[in-house]
Amino acid sequence: MIVLALILVPFTGALAAFLPLKNAGRCLLFLAVTLVHAGLVASCWKQLPPPQFDGALVLDPLGLIMLSIDTVLFLSLAVYMIGYFEHEQRNNRYFMACLLFVLSAMSVVAVSYHMGLLWVSVETTTLLSAPLISFHRTPQSLEATWKYLLICSVGIALALMGTFFLAIAAHDVHTLLLPSLLNGAPLLLVNWLKLSVIFLFVGYGCKMGLAPTHSWKPEAYGQATGMVVVVMAGALTQCAFLALLRVSQICHRTGLGEFYGSILILSGFLSLVVPALFVLGERNIKRAFAYSSIEHMGLLVLGLGLGGAGVFGALFHMINNALAKVIMFFTAGSIAQKYGSSRVGDVRGILHVYPVTGMFLIVAFLAGTGMFPFATFHSELMILNAAIASRQYVLAAAVVACLALVFVGIGRIILDAAHGEATAPVLEKKENLFMNTAIGLGAAGLVVLGVWLPVPLERVIRAAAALVGG
Repeated sequence: MIVLALILVPFTGALAAFLPLKNAGRCLLFLAVTLVHAGLVASCWKQLPPPQFDGALVLDPLGLIMLSIDTVLFLSLAVYMIGYFEHEQRNNRYFMACLLFVLSAMSVVAVSYHMGLLWVSVETTTLLSAPLISFHRTPQSLEATWKYLLICSVGIALALMGTFFLAIAAHDVHTLLLPSLLNGAPLLLVNWLKLSVIFLFVGYGCKMGLAPTHSWKPEAYGQATGMVVVVMAGALTQCAFLALLRVSQICHRTGLGEFYGSILILSGFLSLVVPALFVLGERNIKRAFAYSSIEHMGLLVLGLGLGGAGVFGALFHMINNALAKVIMFFTAGSIAQKYGSSRVGDVRGILHVYPVTGMFLIVAFLAGTGMFPFATFHSELMILNAAIASRQYVLAAAVVACLALVFVGIGRIILDAAHGEATAPVLEKKENLFMNTAIGLGAAGLVVLGVWLPVPLERVIRAAAALVGG
């Protein structure tokens, strides 16, 4: 019953968050729930649990990677928020409840083996995460919330249409259970399946923030707290990518791998070009990191589209992207709380006022842009090597150019914020142990994976890549 426990433990914790507790008490409750959830996920690494509900809930290597990302992010979040709420007076009842409900919904996404249930759970994460963006209830955050809801809901509606078309394609299979779709691949109606793939990709790609449906990302990430953005950028968008991986399984089995791959490569490349152009004119740290997130989502779908070693690189980049977002947005959130802004001009000379936070800002820049020795360097190199191996030399050169432009654009912002004449913060000039610990653990994890890939993790990634033809 581990599969059910993975869903019910955070759900129960979310209900408990409505109890009359102080902010600090809910932080401890959140930590306890995430520790239990992490223990359940760790047990799945020893042995995958059996299917539940006639095969509708199954934890496979793809789902295990997603669950592990979720639980690591929420553990780091639990540590970070202890420090954050030392200086935040706003009641965190609904904030904590929504976060734990989101964790429960993401757990359903990870174990969904029915394409209809997968759509329901992804849509649920959208609805539950929207209130988190407007935690501070400013006009700008409310506007960003509605933009996020509007654009992502349109995307999810398109994904629903894609699911309907998949049901029509599977008329002779009589179910949307993933194993039945894979085993009954010869019975699927190809034209309806192609239409379904297009709608599913556009719908879930909108949720990922792929270009050209990316416009909600800079707005939402720029207005939400760093804690919320870590969940959105490191986990929620990758839930949508998991849905695209499920679509890839079906396409691989039905011989539509090349058709699907061309869509992925085109969208992935476009999602590299857009941030490379727009980040050059940005002056807000969180918004600049949001464009970096669009870039990373583009790399994920590009690696999946290239196939072969690119799939392994994409799955490895899922993990690295999550850890990079811990460093990037926790640091940006810490700066925003200390200065009351994350806009360069309001924030300067961080290294002189908060040396540890300033150092982490430099680390966030290097990790987010894929510099050695961080693991993002290796996963990006794997995807680039896959393009070269497939003799797509022009694509490989264009990818390098886009990555270089993003590096220059973000680097200009970060260096301006880190150095120069110091501006006065709104909080006392004191580092926060819990916030810095969470950031430091994320940075340490990314460095470790950059120099050593544990055998169990490599084995799971290879098993997951094999499921999608990698």
